Amino acid sequence: MIYLVIGLFVAMAVGAFLRQQSRNASQSQEAPETPTPTPENPESLDLPDVEIMEDDDEAGFVLSAKPVTDPARAAGATYSSHAPAGEDSPYGLSSEPKKQAQAKSNLLRWCGRAGNVQLDNIVVPGPVAYWSNGEPATPDPSCIDVTLPVAFPQKDEPLPADGAESYVAMTPLQRGIYLTWLAGGRIQPPLHMCYPAIWLYGIERRTIVDKLDLGMCINEAFRLLPLLRWDALKDNLVRFITWLAIKVWLPDEDLLALCKKMDAVPEGLLDILLNSYANSMLPLPSVVAFTVMRTCAKLHREGQPQVRHSDEALQKFTPIYKELCKGGLILLKPQNTLKLSYKPTNPSVTLSKKDNESVEIPDFFADLSIFKSLVDSWEVFLEANKPAERVPDLSNIEDRPDFEGFINTLRPEGSELPLIATLGDLGKLMKFSMTPDVKLTGKERKAIVDTAQVEGWQILPDLGISGREYNWSDKVLFTELAPGTQLSQAYRVASFILEFTCASIAADEDRVFEPLRRRMNEYFTLTDDDNLRLEAQKPLNLPTQYGPDYYGNFLCSWLSEDERKSIKGLILHAVSFMPEFGENPEVNSILCEVMKLRETDEPTPEDLGKTANDWGHEVLGLMNLLFKSN
Repeated sequence: MIYLVIGLFVAMAVGAFLRQQSRNASQSQEAPETPTPTPENPESLDLPDVEIMEDDDEAGFVLSAKPVTDPARAAGATYSSHAPAGEDSPYGLSSEPKKQAQAKSNLLRWCGRAGNVQLDNIVVPGPVAYWSNGEPATPDPSCIDVTLPVAFPQKDEPLPADGAESYVAMTPLQRGIYLTWLAGGRIQPPLHMCYPAIWLYGIERRTIVDKLDLGMCINEAFRLLPLLRWDALKDNLVRFITWLAIKVWLPDEDLLALCKKMDAVPEGLLDILLNSYANSMLPLPSVVAFTVMRTCAKLHREGQPQVRHSDEALQKFTPIYKELCKGGLILLKPQNTLKLSYKPTNPSVTLSKKDNESVEIPDFFADLSIFKSLVDSWEVFLEANKPAERVPDLSNIEDRPDFEGFINTLRPEGSELPLIATLGDLGKLMKFSMTPDVKLTGKERKAIVDTAQVEGWQILPDLGISGREYNWSDKVLFTELAPGTQLSQAYRVASFILEFTCASIAADEDRVFEPLRRRMNEYFTLTDDDNLRLEAQKPLNLPTQYGPDYYGNFLCSWLSEDERKSIKGLILHAVSFMPEFGENPEVNSILCEVMKLRETDEPTPEDLGKTANDWGHEVLGLMNLLFKSN
């Protein structure tokens, strides 16, 4: 009986197969012959206007001016989950006839790090953004519509100081600036807040709506963070990174790698990092303990120095941590929890009720007593790794003043740099005959600088600028300087420009000083030590001792009108990236007044076309004559 049933099934299957073959043969005789899509015959494909090619680095496609090299892989193109359903196969690869028609609406497409967006003869590599070939069916302010006109700044037109709410709303020139910033890898400070804000819109849609590329988007957001000088945007980006990392529970090794790169880490990210070890009864790894202590402001005591991540520092911290924490800190999961939620800045993105729910995580920093042994080990580590006291060889200097005693007397007990005194204090130490209304001579200034350098100190501001008046009442600041160090002219000019700029805009806040300090790197070739020296002069520049007229007066005495215009041009270029000053004509008026320049003079086409490097090279050359060698 069983064999009979099996035989019936076999007979039925063979009959069905023969009938199907007969139908196929009939259809092939009736239907006209059509070419099979092949790499050599791309015209047979129903391609969209903007073409794609395969990317060797990643399984997917990138935009290019070349034809498809493997049509079978065109299905790897990525679309937004909100793209119109139904006729959503513009590449004509579907076997269903109703889907082979061209889509009625343009899709919102995504191009990641391995892709390139092609706009006519412009290629934007790895924009990490959405694009469309015309107005997309899913509106989004971040979408790069490749059909819109793009222009790039010419020598005879100024850079726009205003922003836009979306890519579509941008002027052609703004689009050119934005695309140039994207094409450069987003490694330069953006010209206006609108550019990183619009780019962030796309990252939000990709992670919140499409729920794709979460790890890559977190990495890209972290990379953007140090370039932002707008506090509101920076704070929002930190919230986005924290919320997203908690939402996806970023793997420990990836989260730790990100935290190592930061000097300060949001508590939410540290909570995730610590949560993996809570209730495990395993000691907290040294690298995690080191990262938590290094980046958590709540665990630092006032006056503690900032420590950056390095393998050398970690190796010094580990034995101290293991000893004082008895092999390592054992964490228990706290009862307190922390709720975090995120509201997208992208106006076209709305969170569903599920996505909008707060993420609840353990709050390890509600009770800091659990970290007591860790904090103690950190303080022992800092104490053990203080810089060694300098013992300079001064035996060949006759009648050397007690400079070290002078420093120790002025420095408050237990504090570190910066140390501020006056030139009059140094004059007494050097036993100069000081007359109140008489300025310092060049010989006196050189003696002060030489003595300080022999002792391992640098004096700010620079005392070697020709034509600048120095009064005995002027405040000076001391920073450590290794004996024999030669300060470059690029650093000395950058220090003066930073001081003059702060006076011109009446800078009195760190949020203003820091972007200007970083901007000096775009004009002059500065080392890491040079940047530390520029950062150290902040107490003298916030605010500066003198108004802008003090600097303008001696520049007028020593530089020609054209040379003074160059100084003004660089300063205006530096502050143009700061909305509160770049859009304020008062800064130009102040500089023109103090340097006796005509405010009505329009910038020349040559000046408008200068890059930051052009300005820096020009100003460095003309100011070299004002700086005497130290």
